[in-house]
Amino acid sequence: MDNNSNKIIYIFLAIAVTMFLLVGGTLAYWNWQSAAAQNTAISFTLTSGLSCSADGGGSITSNDVKLAPAKCTDTEHAIQRTITTSVTNSNEGSAYMSLSLKVNSMASELAASQNFKYALTTNPTSCTTDVKETGTFTGATANSLFTILDGDEYPTSPGTGTYYLYIWLDEAESNNNTMNKAFNLSLTGVCTNQAPSSIVSTIAENAVLDNTTSEFVTSSTRINFDAISSDTNGKGLYIRAGTENDAHPIYYYRGAVDNNNVLFGGFCWKIVRTTSTGGTKLIYNGLPSGTNNSQCTNTTGTDTQLAATSKFNNSYKSPADVGYMYDTRYMYSSATGTGWYYAPDVTYSNGTYTLVSKGSYNVENKSDISGTYLNYHHYTCGSATATTCASVRYVYYVSSSTAYYITLTNGKKVEDALNEMLTSSSNTNDSTIKTAIDTWYAANMASYTSKLEDTPYCNDRTIYQLNGWNPNGGSTTSYLYFNAYGRTQSPYTPSLTCNTNDAFTVSASTGNGKLTYPVGLLTADEIRLAGGRSGTTNSTYYLYTNQYWWSGSPGGFTGSNANEFLVSSAGILRYNSVDNARGVRPAVSLKPGTKFSSGGDGTSTNPYAVE
Repeated sequence: MDNNSNKIIYIFLAIAVTMFLLVGGTLAYWNWQSAAAQNTAISFTLTSGLSCSADGGGSITSNDVKLAPAKCTDTEHAIQRTITTSVTNSNEGSAYMSLSLKVNSMASELAASQNFKYALTTNPTSCTTDVKETGTFTGATANSLFTILDGDEYPTSPGTGTYYLYIWLDEAESNNNTMNKAFNLSLTGVCTNQAPSSIVSTIAENAVLDNTTSEFVTSSTRINFDAISSDTNGKGLYIRAGTENDAHPIYYYRGAVDNNNVLFGGFCWKIVRTTSTGGTKLIYNGLPSGTNNSQCTNTTGTDTQLAATSKFNNSYKSPADVGYMYDTRYMYSSATGTGWYYAPDVTYSNGTYTLVSKGSYNVENKSDISGTYLNYHHYTCGSATATTCASVRYVYYVSSSTAYYITLTNGKKVEDALNEMLTSSSNTNDSTIKTAIDTWYAANMASYTSKLEDTPYCNDRTIYQLNGWNPNGGSTTSYLYFNAYGRTQSPYTPSLTCNTNDAFTVSASTGNGKLTYPVGLLTADEIRLAGGRSGTTNSTYYLYTNQYWWSGSPGGFTGSNANEFLVSSAGILRYNSVDNARGVRPAVSLKPGTKFSSGGDGTSTNPYAVE
C-alpha cells in the first residue's frame, strides 16, 4: 500500500473518531433525562402524594459554551436549555413546583460581575418576554440557590410544563477577566400541595389607610407623626396615605406589633415597610432561636444587631463625613479670630484672593455676633492687617471667642465647597459603617442576593438650614442642618423620596449605582413611620431594642462634628457624632412576589420563613 493510501485511511479514521466524539458529546450533553418520575439528576423536595420530574439536559457547565459578551440568544456564546416538567398528584387540589439553579462552583470573576445573567421564560426565542424569573449570579458562592421558577401551579394531574432557560454574559460586560471562566450549575426543585404565599399580598390583607379611622387610631387627625406610636396613635399595619391607588401601595408597620417577623438567610428580620416596586424592606434582628432555629424572639439587647458595633465614620471634622459614601472633605479649623479683617465676599486672580469691602471685627464683641455684622462677613485672611491671601478662610460658626472655619483655595468659595462635599459628591470613599455592613454581607448573605431587590437606601444630604454656611446673612451661632432634621420639625411629615445622588443602589438605573451589594440602613423617616420621635422616649414600638443603633440619615454639622441620626437606648430618634461606636442593623429588601413557606403568621414564635 502506498503512502497516499495510508494518508487516506488515517484521514478517514480521524474523521470517524471526530464524529464519534461529537455525537457522543452531544448525547452526553442531552442525557439528563428522567427515566421515571423522581429518577432524575434534579433533587426534589416533595410533599407526600406528589411525583415530580424535570428534564433539562444535564449539569450546565463552562464546557458547554464559549463564554463571552453576547445576546442571550447567541448559540455560540450563550446557553439555552429546554426544561420540561411533569407532576402527578394523588392529593386533592393543585400542586406547586419551584425550581432553582444550584451553584456547584463558579469563578470569582463571574460571581463579582453584574452581567452574568439567567432567565427562565415560556418563550423559545426570547429571554425578555414571557419571563418567569430573571436575575444575575452576583455574589454567588458554592451551594448558592437562584430561583428560576417560583411556585408554578399544576391544577390538574398529571400536569406538564415547558420552559426555556437562558444563561449568558451580557453584552454590557467590559471586563475581560470574565471571559471563558469556569462554572458548574445544576437544578434543584420543590413540589408541594400548598400554594406559596407572597409576603406583600399577605400583609396587604390586614392594612388600613393611615389617615382614616381604625381600631388603633382614634385622634381626630389620625396618625400624628409628631408624637410617638401608641394605642391611639398607630399600632398595627397601615397604608401610606397618597399611595393607596398606586400600582404598589406602601404598607408599613407602626407601634407595638409582633406579627412582622421574617426568617431569611439564616437570620431574623423585622418587616418595616413595602417599597414602591412591591418589595418588602426588612431590618436585621439577630439570630433565630427555638427548636430547629425556627423562631425569632429577640426584642432587646445586643442580640438584635451585628456582633460588632461600628462608628458611622472614623472621620468627623467635615460635613462630608455624614455620607454613607463621600468624596471631597473640607475639614474645620479653629482660632480665636479676634481682630481679623472680615469681608462679605472675595475676588480671585492670579492665585490670590482679595477681600471685598473688608472691615475690622472682634469676635469677642458679642453685641454684633447675632447678625448685624459677622453673619454677612464670613471671609477672612485670618489677619488683622492682610487683605489679600493665597488661601482664604470662611468662618461658618463662632462660639465665645473661637471662630470655626474651612480653608478655600484655587478661587473656590463656600458654595463650591458645599457642592463638592454634599451635592455633587462622586461617592468614591466608603464610610466606616458601609465597610462593616459590606463585610458582613459578603460573608453571610451574598448567596441570597437573587432574592433581594435593588431598592434605594437614602442618605439624604440635602440641606434644611445653611445658617453660618450661607454667606448672605447666615447665622454664625447656628448649625448646618440636613433635611432629615427638618422633617423632625413642623409639619412632621416623613418622606420616602430621595434625590439620585443620595439614593444608594447597585444599579445606576434605580439610584446612584455605587453599592456593591443591595444592603444599607433605614432612614430617620422610616423610623418615624414606625413610631419613633425626636426628644421622646418610646419603649413599646418594634424598633426599640434598649441599644443605640445607627440610621442612614444625616442630622447636621455643629461647629466641629458631623452628626447622623440613630435610635437611642430609650427609643428616641436623635442625632449623634459619627465617630461614636453604635449598633449596626442592616436593611435589605425582598423582591416583589417573594413567597414564604406555608404556616407562618409573622409572630416571633412562627415567623414568615422565606423559601
